[in-house]
Amino acid sequence: MKTIDLDLRCIQTVRALHIYLQYRLGLPAHYGRNLDALFDCLTENPEETCLTLNMDEAPSAEMAAFLPRLMRVLEDAQQANPGLHVREAGA
Repeated sequence: MKTIDLDLRCIQTVRALHIYLQYRLGLPAHYGRNLDALFDCLTENPEETCLTLNMDEAPSAEMAAFLPRLMRVLEDAQQANPGLHVREAGA
């Protein structure tokens, strides 16, 4: 199983988050840098993968508003792809 640690603690904007996810997850160049595209990429990946999220307890206002949407997409992708496992660090 491939394990990918995602350290989101220093990410301040949604744009920076998508750039980081594209790099860390090895998403294709045509990745649309939006949640629909992220869902598609995560559900199309046949490789058994565990994503570990390390999140800031006091994120920027932009990230605080966006993180619940990100988590929902990750949970939905996990349900759609039995090879995808998402967990928060320390959980």
